Parts: sequence; C-alpha cells; structure tokens
Amino acid sequence: MLLSDYRIYGSAAERLERAIAEDMVSHAYIIEGDTGVDKEGFAKAFAKALLCKERPGRGCRTCPACRKIDDENYEDMYIVRPGMSSGKKSAVSSIKDADLEELQSRLLSRPSAGDRNIAIISSAGSMTARAQTRILKTLEEPAKGTVIMLLLENSLELLPTINSRCVKIRLVSNSDGNETEWTGFAAELLNSIRKRGYFFDIKKMLDSKISSREDALSLLDAVEEQFSADMHENGAKYGLEGCSQAVQTVEDTKKAIRMNAGYNYAIRALVLKLEDII
Repeated sequence: MLLSDYRIYGSAAERLERAIAEDMVSHAYIIEGDTGVDKEGFAKAFAKALLCKERPGRGCRTCPACRKIDDENYEDMYIVRPGMSSGKKSAVSSIKDADLEELQSRLLSRPSAGDRNIAIISSAGSMTARAQTRILKTLEEPAKGTVIMLLLENSLELLPTINSRCVKIRLVSNSDGNETEWTGFAAELLNSIRKRGYFFDIKKMLDSKISSREDALSLLDAVEEQFSADMHENGAKYGLEGCSQAVQTVEDTKKAIRMNAGYNYAIRALVLKLEDII
C-alpha cells in the first residue's frame, strides 16, 4: 500500500507527503495509533514514498525498491520487533537491547541502495528505560539521511527526552471519511476564538460536537493541522510565533487528556489559552 491509501487514518499521510515535497523530512518520527491501526504498513508506505525513484514522494508499488520494502528485504531498511533476538516475532515481550545495538551499528553504515537508512521500531513502547536511553543517543546524533520511526499506541510510553526529539504522527482509527468534518469544525472553532466570540457560545458549540475522549483528540489533531498549514503560509492568519505557541499548547492538552484529564475541561481550558495566543 502507498501513503495515499492511508488517508483513512486522517491527515497524517498528507502531512508526510507535504514534508517530502518540501524537503522537510525529520530524522525521527513517533507514529502512534490504537491497536487496530496498521502502523507498520503506514511506516513502510512512508519508506516507499522516501525511497521510490519512479514516483518520488508517493511510491509506485512495482519498482525494485517498493517491492523490496513490501517484502522487508530492502538493503537499507531495518525493522526491529519485540523478541527478535530469540529468533521469534513476539507481541508480548520487549525490544531486546541486542537488537537495538545491532540497529545502531547498521545505521552508522552508509546506505548501499539509496541515500537513506530507514529504521522501524515496532511496539516501541515495550522498550525498557535502558533500551530507550540507548536509542536516545542515536536520536541525538543521527547519521545523515537516517529516518527512524517509533511505532506504538501512546507516545507517553516513551521518555520525555525521546518525545522532544521526534515529530509526532497520530493515526486516527475512527477517521472513516469524517476527517473533513473535523477539519471544518476546527476551522470554525479557531475563527470564533480569533474573533473573540462569547465563551458561552463556543462552549455550546463544543458540547454539541465533543462527546468522547476520542472526539476530543480528533478535534485537537484537526486544530493542530490548521496551525501547521498556516505555518506553511508564513503565519498568514495567526503569525509564526503564534502558531508555534499554539501547537505546543495543543500538544500539552493532548498529553493531559491521554493522562485521563477530563476532556471537556481540557478543551475549554485550551480555548481560553488560545484566546491569548491568536
């Protein structure tokens, strides 16, 4: 599958396609999503978009690089899964230190088939604190062209120092075509905040739309995308500094909700903070 096939998971695929097109690919990504989300498939689709020579930035499915990535035998792509050093793929054990040590050694080598080394660490939340500290060294000083993807359900399973060095990509499992609806609602919400609408009216708007923790996180993803898009337009609406502050505030709100803060209260508090930013 290609990145475009994963638009069912929200705006993440489009976001990465844009990063490739604008030559703004990061050296490290945290890709998070629920258990049923095909995070490995998404990561390999990203790798195809990065490495395909026939359709750069998208992937083609049929060239040697794309076929090898699908078969997991591309020379410069390394996948680490729990329990691998025992010779078995396991869904319950942790990532082994020996596997990470071997990965780090390989990432120091120059790519042999292209200009990038790709590392995919599946179930990254299973890494011990010691293993996370080990991979942190690679995140701090990556070799040129390296792209590391950490796949897990919740980024809070990783050390704050790892979170701070990675771009976060959230795959929305319930985005079955309603992403446009959330995008539109986010734009309407931010427009009301920017025009200093009455808080009571904004609260009613939120209460009519947000009825679960998942709804709240979907809205926050859409709000963050609004600010990200504005940054690509040099802060046309909200200003570059405002966008930067707003994105951090949204990330803080996501973290609070994932740590079981009341989602209604967290969203309302965000509105008040954004009033001072935009």
